[in-house]
Amino acid sequence: MNSKTIKGYEKLKVIYEKNLNVDLLSEELYTCQPDNHALKIKNEMHQRDFDVYGVEIKGKIAGFILRDELFEGTVEDFYRPFHSEDLISDSTSLIELLEILRDRKYIFILEKNKVSKIVTIADLHKQPIRMLVFSLISLLEMLLISLIKDVFPDDSWKEHLSDERLVKATEMLQKRMEKNEGLSLLDNIQLGDKGTIIRKTPKLMSQLGFESNSKCREFFKHLEVLRNNTAHAQEEIYHDYQELIDIILQIDRVLDFHVTKR
Repeated sequence: MNSKTIKGYEKLKVIYEKNLNVDLLSEELYTCQPDNHALKIKNEMHQRDFDVYGVEIKGKIAGFILRDELFEGTVEDFYRPFHSEDLISDSTSLIELLEILRDRKYIFILEKNKVSKIVTIADLHKQPIRMLVFSLISLLEMLLISLIKDVFPDDSWKEHLSDERLVKATEMLQKRMEKNEGLSLLDNIQLGDKGTIIRKTPKLMSQLGFESNSKCREFFKHLEVLRNNTAHAQEEIYHDYQELIDIILQIDRVLDFHVTKR
């Protein structure tokens, strides 16, 4: 990558790292009192479709309860005090949040030494995550185009794509030229086509940290599904939240791998 591209890439990366944080996803934490009847609270949680409630003691949320653990008794019987691993700052980035949610289904948000909000895996389908996905994929496509240009001058990358794929890219280029948006032929190939070029070029696979052709193929397969769902405003951007987390984090690792190795 040339220095201009590197600087542009790094500036864009700062945008999602610094500005897309957990506070954009968090929701107010509903609370109850230690002396509340546990089954009554469980029924209330069921009606609201909540799995977690905060427990307020002397005006401060000091711990939490889980709906599935509530039976006969009072809330105090099932109360869990907060530990350090249960809490994150409201300035935590979405990427850091995803790392945390790989191993748990909820996390509490600390604001000025007080807990008042929560993020759960259900929040992963909200707009800020779509914004993060869009930002990451845009950065990745920017990186892929730059790398392909460096390795294949004069459009020599075309030998790795079928005639059908090249025709589609040419048609897209012509449509954009009519709108004064021509760019280059490479700018008009699909994400999957870029993946094909990467897979067929060992040097590029190495630059992006892929250990094998099969892992590279799988990455781009999941990436296309995620990109398409995000672009088409699906109700859920991925069918499995764990896979969603894994693919987003993998995109971030691919981006970081190239920057640290360049």
